[in-house]
Amino acid sequence: MSARTLSIAAIVTSLAVLAWVSWQRSQRPQQSAEIVEQWSDLDGEAWLLPNLRNTSVAQPDRPHSFQEVHAWRKGEYSGLTRVRSYQLRTNSDRMRGPELKPKANGMLRIIALGDSVTHGWGVSEEESFPNVLGERLRSRGVPAEVLNAGVPSNTDVAMQRWCTRKAVAMNPDLIIWTRRVHQRGPNPHVTYNRAVQACKKATGVPIIVALPPVSTFDRKGSEKWPSEYAQINTDLGDVASAIIEMTPVFRAAQAGRGVVLETRGLKLAVVDQTHGTPIIEVPPIARDLPAEIYALFERDPNIREALFFDDGHPDAEGFRVFADALVEPVLAALPR
Repeated sequence: MSARTLSIAAIVTSLAVLAWVSWQRSQRPQQSAEIVEQWSDLDGEAWLLPNLRNTSVAQPDRPHSFQEVHAWRKGEYSGLTRVRSYQLRTNSDRMRGPELKPKANGMLRIIALGDSVTHGWGVSEEESFPNVLGERLRSRGVPAEVLNAGVPSNTDVAMQRWCTRKAVAMNPDLIIWTRRVHQRGPNPHVTYNRAVQACKKATGVPIIVALPPVSTFDRKGSEKWPSEYAQINTDLGDVASAIIEMTPVFRAAQAGRGVVLETRGLKLAVVDQTHGTPIIEVPPIARDLPAEIYALFERDPNIREALFFDDGHPDAEGFRVFADALVEPVLAALPR
């Protein structure tokens, strides 16, 4: 083979390699843009960036471990291909949705304040529960708007500061506080209760506590939610107009559909609820889920838990269930 032929072959090989690398990169899910920052108005607590326009946010579309997602976001893990994305717009007040207008005469203004579930992580603005709830109320002849003050990974402290410093000027008629108690610090319930009470006192309006649903694939949450709900009822029963635990609502709506995680003997089982049979049974591990369960979801996109797209966030149908469960408590709490 001549030197010229070898040179041409080397160039062709190099171009093929470059094309393959480019194709591989094009197959990777689009990584999320930054959507939050530390906000001086909240003493450095994180909140949504203002004035985002159709910003693309990507999120795994199945249960996942922290390590798995961390590596995926850094582009170091290719074993996570079930990915969804949604478009995010924020207004100048750093809320998801259109620019806030002055409150119209006769309009009832509800603020949904919370974390990623309120925000509508993984779904469109129209599919988020604040938007669906507003539609449900207006279909009942109630002139109401529901503002979305949900921020992914929100904290009690940030929510309290936002409510006491920002919500008051928006002249709400009702606050929906949507967040579970995060088990951090020595007294997480004390911090949670203090934040809810401060929000109610600052705004002077009724407050509903809505506890987001716990997926069956959230092992820790599934163990804790009943006692957490009982404690919140004890602590805030005289403060909140209603305290709604969404987990049993979702579990009832899931019956006979999709897959769920169950403990069967000494093993964890992913059970097909249509037939009541396990798809896989594996020994549990101390943290997260066994790798075999993550691999099962990755291998077959048809395997899903009804009403959730991962182990912490509802899908569009789930948010409709969420909104429907709020309609009557909201109607009862709104001023006549």
